[in-house]
Amino acid sequence: SLDVRVNPLDVEEIVWDIACLARMNDSRFFSVENQMSLPKGKKDRRKIMSTVYSLFRNDGATEYDLREAGHDSNISDEFYSLFYLGLYCEIRGETSKAEMYMKMAERSKYATGAGYGDYMSACARVHCKLRGWVV
Repeated sequence: SLDVRVNPLDVEEIVWDIACLARMNDSRFFSVENQMSLPKGKKDRRKIMSTVYSLFRNDGATEYDLREAGHDSNISDEFYSLFYLGLYCEIRGETSKAEMYMKMAERSKYATGAGYGDYMSACARVHCKLRGWVV
């Protein structure tokens, strides 16, 4: 959370905080009031991350919205939508869907091509490996 205080507009830091806290607690009882959030009136300039933020904060975006946002965009956005859908489904206890999305992220054009060296692509690979989700 120190990182978020330094850069309060970093949606990924906020989403990871939400995901970690949800894993530590029973996600059914994890209240929005206890989650980190962007400063009032601010949003991420990246459409894909705005949708990710809205989904994780339960601010109106749905799984379908994030899937479509990634599908109708560039290869980087496709990867990020799949990666965060995997993370989202996992914290909700939807393991088979989480595995499907995370494997799709790991196999995406971005993760296997231009974004192979991206830290988040590596996170997807490690995530799958640690869970035994062999691609």
